Amino acid sequence: MNDRQIRHFIVLSELLNFRQAAEKLNIVQPALSSSIKRLEAELGVTLFERTTREIKLTVAGQNILVDFRKILKILEAVRQKAQSTQEGFFDNLSVGFVGSASYSLLSSGVSTFRKQYPNINLSLQESTGKKIFSLIEDELIDIGIVRIPTVYNPGITVKPLKDENFVLVVPTHSEWDPGNKVSKVALEDFSKAPFVNFAFKEAPMLHLAVINICKEAGFIPQIVQEAIQMQTIITLVESGMGVGLVPAACMVHKPARAKFLHLKKITPSCKTSLALAYNENNKSLTSMRFIDTMLKVVKQQ
Repeated sequence: MNDRQIRHFIVLSELLNFRQAAEKLNIVQPALSSSIKRLEAELGVTLFERTTREIKLTVAGQNILVDFRKILKILEAVRQKAQSTQEGFFDNLSVGFVGSASYSLLSSGVSTFRKQYPNINLSLQESTGKKIFSLIEDELIDIGIVRIPTVYNPGITVKPLKDENFVLVVPTHSEWDPGNKVSKVALEDFSKAPFVNFAFKEAPMLHLAVINICKEAGFIPQIVQEAIQMQTIITLVESGMGVGLVPAACMVHKPARAKFLHLKKITPSCKTSLALAYNENNKSLTSMRFIDTMLKVVKQQ
């Protein structure tokens, strides 16, 4: 028994005329008769009562008609799902992301992606950049949204998304607060301030980027505390522990006891960006759709 035989049975049961049913199915009448006979033989029952003047469904034929219609719908749904999966519309996709991606880019990108591909099961996992690269290498996630500069990882493609600069965050009403009328500062004026920096073990390139920014301003920062997450750096600055350099994306936060200040001089090390990371060899059609969506969202922002 196959879906073609089921379709033949359903059409014939609706028209109750071999010639008309054959025409609708675009086959010759003998082929339809043979198909119905094979179906009856496989089921071991007679489905149609045939006379010289008419045909009609038997009780057995009436009983299975509803079930056959359900089966045909299920088969068609399976066929469509299989085709959609091959085209990247039905699938599972796991994405790892760093905390700063959640400030704006992740929410708008994920929202757009879900609207375009509602049948793709999207799994999100927050982590550090270093861990995200390991997850990609181990094929535990498909794509990562990381912060660059980052450590070079052979075999993993890194595609920048949104360029921005580092900004200075200082505790308000402290000796490092230049006052409400100042929005841009010279970093060298903070050469004596204690710094809260990214943890070297978890984010070595961001840690070094902060040091290089300070070096380009003519001093080596006095690091008094390290933290893994950017929000933690901001919180520690709020506590009065020191000042910090964080990507401008962090400015979406409105800390009660800290403020963000732009740097007057933007040096090469001040540049940072969110980026997509993935293994080119393991990139699926679904992954490509997510990448394309994120690139389009960035262009629209």
